[in-house]
Amino acid sequence: MSSTKPIKPSFHTKDVSFVAVMTAFIIGLNYMMLPLVNVKLMDLLVFVSGYSMGSHVGALIGCLVWLVYGTLNPFGFNLYILFATCLCESLFGIVGGFCSRWNLDVPDNLSIRDCGFWFSGLKLGVIGFLVTVIYDFFTNIASGLVAGTSIIAALILGIPFAISHEVSNLLFFTLAGTVLIKIFNNFKVKGGKGER
Repeated sequence: MSSTKPIKPSFHTKDVSFVAVMTAFIIGLNYMMLPLVNVKLMDLLVFVSGYSMGSHVGALIGCLVWLVYGTLNPFGFNLYILFATCLCESLFGIVGGFCSRWNLDVPDNLSIRDCGFWFSGLKLGVIGFLVTVIYDFFTNIASGLVAGTSIIAALILGIPFAISHEVSNLLFFTLAGTVLIKIFNNFKVKGGKGER
C-alpha cells in the first residue's frame, strides 16, 4: 500500500467567501445600473477579483454573475447567449489573474498627481478595452446566431452597444482599476495569508 499526499483543494474558505460576496455585490450593481445599457462595473470588478485572488476565482465570479443576472434579466433569457456571456465574462477574471502573475504591478502612491498612477491606469484601460472587444465580438456573434442573422449583420447591428461597452470599460479600468486593485490587495493581506 503506497502512501500518497492528500490533494489540496484549490479553493480555501476565504476564496469561497470572497466569491459569494463579490458575486452578490456585482449582481446588485448590475441591477442598479440596468438603465445604462452596456455600461456596468461588472467587468472591472471581475478583472480585479482575478488580479487579487487568482484567475480561477475571477473566472468563477464572472460565470456566476452571468448565471444569475443572465437568467433573471428583464431584457429576456436565452440559453445560448447565457453560455456565451458566462464564458466571455470569465475571460475578465482569467486575464486579471494573468496580469497579476505577469507582474503588472500598480503603484503604491495613489495620488492623481503621480505619473505612475496614470501610467498604471492607462495600462489597465488598454487591457480592459481589448478584453471588452473580444467579449463583444463573441457575444454579438452568439446574439446574431440566435436571432437568425448573418455574423456580419450581427456585428454591424451590435456596434452601438459595443461602443458604449468598450468606451465605458476603457474609462472604468483607467480611472478606477489601480485604486480597486490596491483596495482588494489590502483586504486580501488583512483577511488571509496574502497569497495570489
